[in-house]
Amino acid sequence: MSRLLSMVLSLVLALAALAGSAAHAQDASAAQAYLRSQHTQVQQLMRHPVRGTAAVEARKTQLTHALSELLDYTELAHRALGEHEAQATPAQRAAFEALLRQLVERSYQKSLESTVDYEVRYVSADAGATGVTVRTVARSRSNGREPEVSIDYSLHQVAGAWRVFDVATDGVSLVRNYRSQFHRIVVRNGIDALLAKMRERLANEGDL
Repeated sequence: MSRLLSMVLSLVLALAALAGSAAHAQDASAAQAYLRSQHTQVQQLMRHPVRGTAAVEARKTQLTHALSELLDYTELAHRALGEHEAQATPAQRAAFEALLRQLVERSYQKSLESTVDYEVRYVSADAGATGVTVRTVARSRSNGREPEVSIDYSLHQVAGAWRVFDVATDGVSLVRNYRSQFHRIVVRNGIDALLAKMRERLANEGDL
């Protein structure tokens, strides 16, 4: 290979790498912008005072809709069930995803109620092989002594829209936490026992 051809090839490869880096940066920036807009929408809902059963239920419906636009429940269910997904029937997988969705919605809404006065700072957004990780830090506005909490969101695109498929709070992954709990139950008693346990938690207004 001539020296000139080698230089041209090196330049082409360098430009391709730069283009790829720029594309990743754009993806990360878009994912962060989407997350920020969704978070702002939810915070506005929570800060608006509501009175009476009808108003409370209306806000709950709005939050449920907002979460459905934020979270990829199908991917969350797939990752949380892990290796046991292959042994589940289509009906069991559908039931599992529906129950997990309800549990996550309730847990998220409880969390929002307790952290409504938190200020969220967006630290970074990094593109990886499976999507984008947006790192944030939340700090209480009313209690300066309370330690800040790191919350990392894993996002990917579904049909052209960004969706969150995992959330790690102070390094603890929602998916890994669920998967560990679900694995123990399935290994001991099977998938139907897991579904029964999830229904019991919902009936008793508990969390997994």
